[in-house]
Amino acid sequence: MAVLDTSTLETEIAKIVGKENVSTDFVDLIAHERDDQFATVPPHLPDFIVRPANKAEIQEVIRFANENKIPIVPYGSGINRKGLCIAQKGGIILDLRRMRKIEVDEKMMVAKIGPGVNFVEMVTALNKYPHLRCLAPDAPATASVLANYMLRGIYPTATRYGIDHLITMEIVLPNGEILDTGSAATPGSPGPYCGIVNGPDLTKLFQANVGTMGVITEGRIRLYPMPEKIVPLTIRYKDFKSMIEPATQFAYKNLVAGIWVMTFDPEAISTFMDMRGADEEVFMSLVFLEGTEEEVQKHKEQVVKIAAASNGDTMDLPDFMAKEFVQDHRYMRSFIRGWRKGNLWGCSVYAPMTNVVKMYEDSKKLCKKNNLEGRLHFEAIPVHPFHNGQLTYVDPCVMWDGGKPEEVENIRQLSADIRKAFLDIGIYGFFRAFPGTINSHELGMYGEIWRKIKKLIDPNNIMNPGNPPLH
Repeated sequence: MAVLDTSTLETEIAKIVGKENVSTDFVDLIAHERDDQFATVPPHLPDFIVRPANKAEIQEVIRFANENKIPIVPYGSGINRKGLCIAQKGGIILDLRRMRKIEVDEKMMVAKIGPGVNFVEMVTALNKYPHLRCLAPDAPATASVLANYMLRGIYPTATRYGIDHLITMEIVLPNGEILDTGSAATPGSPGPYCGIVNGPDLTKLFQANVGTMGVITEGRIRLYPMPEKIVPLTIRYKDFKSMIEPATQFAYKNLVAGIWVMTFDPEAISTFMDMRGADEEVFMSLVFLEGTEEEVQKHKEQVVKIAAASNGDTMDLPDFMAKEFVQDHRYMRSFIRGWRKGNLWGCSVYAPMTNVVKMYEDSKKLCKKNNLEGRLHFEAIPVHPFHNGQLTYVDPCVMWDGGKPEEVENIRQLSADIRKAFLDIGIYGFFRAFPGTINSHELGMYGEIWRKIKKLIDPNNIMNPGNPPLH
């Protein structure tokens, strides 16, 4: 088969999506070259930006790409970090932001949405149903709902409601065929609202796979009752270890929707929270209480009592700040203004709560070793279901300056050091299949099967090549 030149490829793709929806302009391409983790995931230009309007166009683009062995990277809203949407082998960035359908089934408490829908649009659509809500992540409000749910983002409500809000999905496979997961596969099914079908749950197969086995064109997501009251509290402690037992109790007794165990070094609280004046490390838990007036008051009393037993000082937030936190609880994440001040590095993992203190201590030591002392923001969030292993989301975060070559090198080394340290301490797994973090060859038979499934579904390796699983 003859290899087509870029101009010919662009002409053929334009026949599918329209000339105005395909670009090889350098100005468009360079905007997709990197994200804020370029220190650990090298920049790489795509060859094309393609903006399909519907699944039929996606099918045609993917069939054409597969025939010509052109890599494709699905792109929801551009909020992904750590290289998930970097075209490491060039090819097509498939920009899905034109696909903004929202259909709410009030009775079933489900929404069917396209990959271009962001959380602002989702929350706005649900304003017509004031008794319903979606669960919003700890991410900018412009993040794609479907991409975030597919990748299992972390949420202020994760302690009570977990991170699994995607029920089923419709996927275009690398050969252009449509796969609809869950009950939609059953003839005469009353609706694609259920993951139960006569066989394995294929939704989970494609979830957290960072676009390496197909393009999701529609997702069905869970909606939840809107609580009568949401109350944020902060609890100050004398040290990191003091926060662990209270957080464990809050989660185990189902007293809170979310509990964030956090520390801020002096420079970190300045840059992350846009606050001045801290001259020592701050140890603080952020708690979200939800429910009826009566439930919130009852749980608040228990939270205060448990915190006090570990010398925790519980504080109500000022009205203006509480209002902003509640708004963030629905939209996320306007309050953390300091994110605008530089590059934010993190190494997100899941681990047992019993290992979190050691992970914090090692993070402090490794920041100092790599000349990043004083910048650590460390957070840990218990995640439902809170089983005997005490499942916890853990993230050491550091603000750094990508304009300084020495800091770029420091972050590269810190990333390698903390990855090794966390594996030595013991984790359940990394938060997402980030390039440079996940290595399927470390996973034994599990990794071998993962690679075989990838090869079976995508034999030409066109779907987000360079990202895990390794081909």
